[in-house]
Amino acid sequence: MFRAVNREPIDVRTNVPSFATAVEAIEDEIARDRADPLLAETALPRLYHHGAAVERAVVLYHGFTNCPQQFDELARRLHARGCNVYVPRLPLHGRRDRLTHALAGLNDGLLAHASTASYQLARGLGTRVCAAGLSLGGSMALYLALTEPIDLAVPIAPFLMPIGVPGWLGVPVMNAIARLPERYVWWDPRIKERSLPDYAYPGFPSRALARCVFFGNLVAAAAGAPRAARCTLVTNARETAVSNGAAQRLLQGWIAGGAPYVHETLRGLGKPRHDIIDPTTFPQARTLVYPALESIVLG
Repeated sequence: MFRAVNREPIDVRTNVPSFATAVEAIEDEIARDRADPLLAETALPRLYHHGAAVERAVVLYHGFTNCPQQFDELARRLHARGCNVYVPRLPLHGRRDRLTHALAGLNDGLLAHASTASYQLARGLGTRVCAAGLSLGGSMALYLALTEPIDLAVPIAPFLMPIGVPGWLGVPVMNAIARLPERYVWWDPRIKERSLPDYAYPGFPSRALARCVFFGNLVAAAAGAPRAARCTLVTNARETAVSNGAAQRLLQGWIAGGAPYVHETLRGLGKPRHDIIDPTTFPQARTLVYPALESIVLG
């Protein structure tokens, strides 16, 4: 069930876009999304730059069922501190129809391509590139750590396995979900479509959950050493949705192989939660999470 992704080899010495080329490509992407009647305004990709390439370029990947608005405030903060920042829209996310079943079409090929393409554009924005992301976006950061010579990857609560699913049972469960008839799963079945933020999907097609795990497995099951110069795994001590253990086991395997990677656990964030980024639902992120992430990205 787990499939390899075919990737064309990338010559890291020559395949770097100029700043102007990278900006033009991202602005074209934003314009296409703005012209798409299916997409919400809040779902548009974001680009905050200083008019020229700088030392640090940062790519921020939003989480499963959310959209670029989730990372907008953190993106602006990093921009104010001298970074050029790109927040792409993940495939099939950001529809105006919050009850869309578009995520049923999600697959590892789409996610792998989106990860690599956004990284390549970011290389034109700065001398050093950092990719950070939450949940599914965290898995994309891990994918880049594995496949690209990125300067820094910061996976935040990456979506490798749902919380509470034992490692030995995870693969059979996800394979079963992928084969069973599709059903729509509410994030909060008590309030359903009234859940916040109002620019994120309030639920997801069940098979999309399995495909998120399949994408993470591309990283976890890959042979060979990761290519990132640095990687900092960030987990939440009071996580509610994804398995911290799965991410820690992956990182420990890389460290055992000689990778100089580290793990930071965020504590004192209040009640248990998964989304520790979006200030709409977690205003305390501004003081409890953003400073820590800024320190990691800029350190």
